[in-house]
Amino acid sequence: MKKEVLVEISARHIHVSRKDLDILFGEGYELTHKKDLSQPGQYACEERVAVVGAKGQFPGVSILGPVRPATQVELSLTDARTIGVANAPVRESGDIANSGSCIIEGPCGSVEIECGVIAAKRHIHMTPADAEKYNLVDKQIV
Repeated sequence: MKKEVLVEISARHIHVSRKDLDILFGEGYELTHKKDLSQPGQYACEERVAVVGAKGQFPGVSILGPVRPATQVELSLTDARTIGVANAPVRESGDIANSGSCIIEGPCGSVEIECGVIAAKRHIHMTPADAEKYNLVDKQIV
């Protein structure tokens, strides 16, 4: 039986906490939904920020919503080297302990995160129904 799986590349982006969103865009600011992502409940936002490392920066980095408990920057390993982020481990989203640091600049302020820069570990986003259909379980390596 032929099974098809959608494969996508995730470009550099950030997930932002409520506290950091207030600093970057102003107190009480709400993200502007641009388009839904393939992962249910996740969306790309109109807002952009600069991600700054020791050797350079990437302007215009996308924010993905909704807000999260902690701010996280996802770069490729090449991106991290290019802007001078010394430690961007390959990790699952949300696993940011002892990861890289950077500065995030928005139109109303900037935030220095002491940890939170990672290179996303390869992974699949799918609904529980699709996982059951493909006989897959959470955290399984495929």
